[in-house]
Formats: sequence, structure tokens, C-alpha cells
Amino acid sequence: MKRKLVISACLAVLTLSSFGYYVFSHSSYPEAAIVGEWKEVSWVYDRNNVGEKVKQVIDAEERMDIANHLVIHEFENWTFRKNYSIKLHERTGKEHQAKWRLKDRGRILTLLNDDGTTEVYSVESLKKNELVLHFDTDVHARGIVKITLKKLN
Repeated sequence: MKRKLVISACLAVLTLSSFGYYVFSHSSYPEAAIVGEWKEVSWVYDRNNVGEKVKQVIDAEERMDIANHLVIHEFENWTFRKNYSIKLHERTGKEHQAKWRLKDRGRILTLLNDDGTTEVYSVESLKKNELVLHFDTDVHARGIVKITLKKLN
């Protein structure tokens, strides 16, 4: 009787350990999912300060006004690397280097620029081929801007 109990306990521990190993080894970490080249496909107002949904596309001039203190307003392609560096590519060929970090279980993206400034974005969703970022604006619009990026490869 005692021997059956010991064998059952050992089998239960072995089964739970195997299941835990399988789950953790096959789960995707946000750091691995974000690595690669992404292209900006849209900037829109997602919410305003009243809380209602807005789907207003942001034109280039307004984009400059909203993001005048951010590095990202000039760039269209974002290349996240495994070594936590990011290369931002402008249409004209200009490039910018920075460091990136995902915090709070992948819900906050932080860009650390060479000049010491930090940019913080809320990761609304990170899927295999789509990344949606939000950030609050300080300007007259006072809304939440939604940046959608698509993976290129």
C-alpha cells in the first residue's frame, strides 16, 4: 500500500514537471516576438480625453506636431535586434540607433535614445505580424495615438 502511494506521488511529480517544462519551453516571450523588422502602416487617434472611440487618421503635419519631442516621428521602419538595440529607418535613408526594453510582461516598450531621453509606449497588442503601440499626446489633441506596425519578413 505504501509502495503504491510512493509510486503514485513520483508519477504525479514527474507528470507535473513534464507539463511545466513543455508549457514554458513552447511559450513565446514578447522579447522574441518583437525581434525583426517592422513597418509603420498607420497613425490614428484611438481615444480622446472624453473616452469615446475616434478613428481619425493623423496626417504628416499633425504627426510632427504631436511627436516633436519623440525620435520616432521621422521614421517608418523599426528593426528590433536580439541584443536590445533598435535601428529606426527614415524614408530618406537616415538611420537612428537606440536601445529598447519590454517591461511589465511585455506591456510597456521603452526606447532609450543616445542623448539620454526615454520614450515610453504602451504595447496594445503584439502578434506574429502586427504590433500596436499607444502613447498619450501632450498637445491640443490630448488623445491617445495608436501606431500600427506590420512585420516585414
